[in-house]
Amino acid sequence: MHHVFVYGTLKKGQPNDFKMLDAANGQAEFLARARTVERYPLVIATNNNYPFLLNVTGTGQRVHGEIY
Repeated sequence: MHHVFVYGTLKKGQPNDFKMLDAANGQAEFLARARTVERYPLVIATNNNYPFLLNVTGTGQRVHGEIY
């Protein structure tokens, strides 16, 4: 089993959270809220305002998310 850290639209209460628990997408179980140890730039862009992290460790903020 793998752990997945989600930090954007897949988090609880966000527009795509239902996808994390949809059995058609596989099996996922919410384990905990978490945040990154390192700081990363979190960018919210694109036409759909999807968030993504830039791989620039030490710049930006510790990102809050969830572990499944």
